Amino acid sequence: MNLIMRLALIALIIISIQNLSAQQKDTIKKIDKVNAIAIGPMGDIFIVQYGRKISKTNELIVGASYTNPEILNVIKYPGTEQILTLELGYRKYLWRNLHAEIQIDPQYFNCKDTIENKTYNGFGLTPEIRLGYRFDFKIKKLPLFINLQWFAGYHLINPKPERFKKVDGGSLYISPIPMFFIGLKF
Repeated sequence: MNLIMRLALIALIIISIQNLSAQQKDTIKKIDKVNAIAIGPMGDIFIVQYGRKISKTNELIVGASYTNPEILNVIKYPGTEQILTLELGYRKYLWRNLHAEIQIDPQYFNCKDTIENKTYNGFGLTPEIRLGYRFDFKIKKLPLFINLQWFAGYHLINPKPERFKKVDGGSLYISPIPMFFIGLKF
């Protein structure tokens, strides 16, 4: 099952890259380039993203996130976990502001297992698939948005200790609730 999931995620990444490279180069010159910055206050996970539209329906995403060790209060790990993540993504607008996104997230983990009294550090790699909708609005002529996204991911490289993997289900994760970003377009 793990091999099938890994191959499917790798295939999605390759298809997305090919679709992006197949775009006509002159399309980029004809559109208004739109930049956006978004902040995702997700409780104990803090995310900042920068998006750059490269055509009318395609956007590149780069960002960073930090997972506070207090996430253990929600997940009930046998210790603490901190994650620093670089987010690299591609977003395709399907209809109006409905979009699908794929990200590849290199991560650095720091896990402290309080049962074994050990610290585990390591690098991880996680692709994520997201489906969302961006709600645009203005406050005093300031172009803002709220982006709601449901997401699923799979740890291709998962450096967490086994006790942590047993608590959070291991490598595959699916969000039961959407995450949201508050952003500014410029």
